[in-house]
Amino acid sequence: MPLSTGNPPNILWIYIEDQDPRYGCYGEKLVNTPNIDALATEGVLFQRAYSPAPVCSPSRSAIITGSDAIRVGAQHQRSSRFSGEEIYLPDGVETVPEVFRKAGYFTFNRGKDDYNFVYDRTKLYSTGNTGVDPGKLKGVQAGKGNWSECPEGMPFFAQIQTWGGKHAYSHGDLSAYMTTVNAKAVDPADVTVPPQYPDIPEMRELIAGQLSTMMISDYEVGEIINKLKDDGLWENTVIFLISDHGSLLPRAKQFCYEEGLHIPLIIAAPGMQATIPPGSERSEQTALLDVAGTSLALACIEIPEYMDTKDLFAEDFEREHVFASRDRCEWAIDRTRSVIGKRYHYMRNFMTDRPLAQSSYRSKWPAFVRIQEMHDRGELTDAQALPYGERPAEELYDLHNDPHELVNLVDDADHRAILTEMHKLLDAWIEDTGDKGQFPESEAALRIVKQQFPELAIGPEFRDL
Repeated sequence: MPLSTGNPPNILWIYIEDQDPRYGCYGEKLVNTPNIDALATEGVLFQRAYSPAPVCSPSRSAIITGSDAIRVGAQHQRSSRFSGEEIYLPDGVETVPEVFRKAGYFTFNRGKDDYNFVYDRTKLYSTGNTGVDPGKLKGVQAGKGNWSECPEGMPFFAQIQTWGGKHAYSHGDLSAYMTTVNAKAVDPADVTVPPQYPDIPEMRELIAGQLSTMMISDYEVGEIINKLKDDGLWENTVIFLISDHGSLLPRAKQFCYEEGLHIPLIIAAPGMQATIPPGSERSEQTALLDVAGTSLALACIEIPEYMDTKDLFAEDFEREHVFASRDRCEWAIDRTRSVIGKRYHYMRNFMTDRPLAQSSYRSKWPAFVRIQEMHDRGELTDAQALPYGERPAEELYDLHNDPHELVNLVDDADHRAILTEMHKLLDAWIEDTGDKGQFPESEAALRIVKQQFPELAIGPEFRDL
């Protein structure tokens, strides 16, 4: 599928962190996102795209390999950071940028590189490695690079990351950023608090901040697009606008609920309008994993057989279900598996001896503190209290009638057949992938986690270490 110019296409992933699909083109009325909306009119907007994990590094590890994280052993957040806990990709498995480089592409990643396995950054990326540890073990680092460094006549594969939802908490007062983007912050009084959360001022402020970050992201996307046009690359570039997972609200990030997995996905290619029709929408379930396969296919590069990714524009494309996983998040050991179909969402929680809401860096945010206090006083509804109380072994939700996932249908007799079907689907996925999350981490790896977080690593797995 060459571009109308006849040249190999540039492939650009615009990574927006921690944001669900709440842009204007997705129907959100409280934000103004003209640049992202315009991108949607240039290409295809996917209404039901899902991340393979509700947390950053497992999601990035999956998309960069085109494979389920649990298949390649990259499911634990920020693993392979220290000597003694190394995880290597299976023999023969290469990353997407390595495949592009072998096909003659210039590659760079202007963003995080915290993949959960051992790799040499200089093998993945052609540039942007200066000042970044090129060794095998590393923490969260941000590479650099620009398409201006690309040799003339050579196509590029690029990842550019924006802060996205993290603006809401990492930079305090958003007023300076809103001035920069010439937009007005969302008023907490105007937001609608979903029923899975109590309607309290702290929650309204968090939601308003999250929505305001949409407009900051839009400004950043506009800057990227304008630069492409100024440099004469617009017609030769395929743009993927994605997020690593859903929003950072209390029951979103780090959770396998719909709001933790549902992401924006827009693909635009001005030079490929026959393949990627402008202004179109697709409503079937799609996986973030498929960005890898689609990128390769649009560049006329064969998708490696070991990848779980698919080409979204293939004539035979079909995904009746999308799968996701959550495992250890830094010091919080967990294992949850998820499958989403056209209507129903099923989750299996393996760690029933601990609540869903485990201690995390977000625990000190005002909304999180207040909700925990309300739970302790018995002031939450059953649905609002779900993450803080006894963990259910299974959860089943009807997304058509219950989009906020308030009513667990596991024990509902009318849904027994659906539950059985979901059981089989999830069991088959676990068997097919060989689910590395079913095996405990090594004692050496757990010791390293405890050394990093001595006061927080308090799960039963750490007691004898």
